[in-house]
Amino acid sequence: MPNWLIALLVAVVTALATTLVSSVTILPRLEARNRKIQAGHQDRERFGQAVLTVLTCSARLTNLVIPDDASPVVREALIGEGERWRQKIDAATKDLADSIAPLSYIWFLKDVALRFALVSRLVWISERSESAKLSVLLELSGSVQGLFFAAWWRRPKRAKCMRHLVQIMDDLQADRR
Repeated sequence: MPNWLIALLVAVVTALATTLVSSVTILPRLEARNRKIQAGHQDRERFGQAVLTVLTCSARLTNLVIPDDASPVVREALIGEGERWRQKIDAATKDLADSIAPLSYIWFLKDVALRFALVSRLVWISERSESAKLSVLLELSGSVQGLFFAAWWRRPKRAKCMRHLVQIMDDLQADRR
């Protein structure tokens, strides 16, 4: 048998053995890890969507002004839009409070995210006036948006957002006591 044929057979057998061993031992772990990573990304996207919903709907409600000279149809439409935005904030804060699991691999950000979720829900269901609720939610969600979803090169801004967010939540907790 020629030497090149022996070398070729050794290479083929080695490749087949390596493929078989890796598919039996390594591949299942990689697939499980892939599912966990995908679930983490989905949780982060869900968290980001809820934060963005709170931020945008709070801003819309803050700026919603129904003119005195508006026709009844326009007035009714604007009131309906305001109610729809309130329902979106309610649903987003419920979602945040019920299913918070984003960024669980970064321990201090997980704690801040959990605290934000609970504080934002408590603010929304509190007995504050609507304008006070909206201003607090705007501050909270704006800081969270800057902390969790700012670009990586804006680290100084992220640190500032973290300090601001923790300060707001501490102030709210002190007011509650």
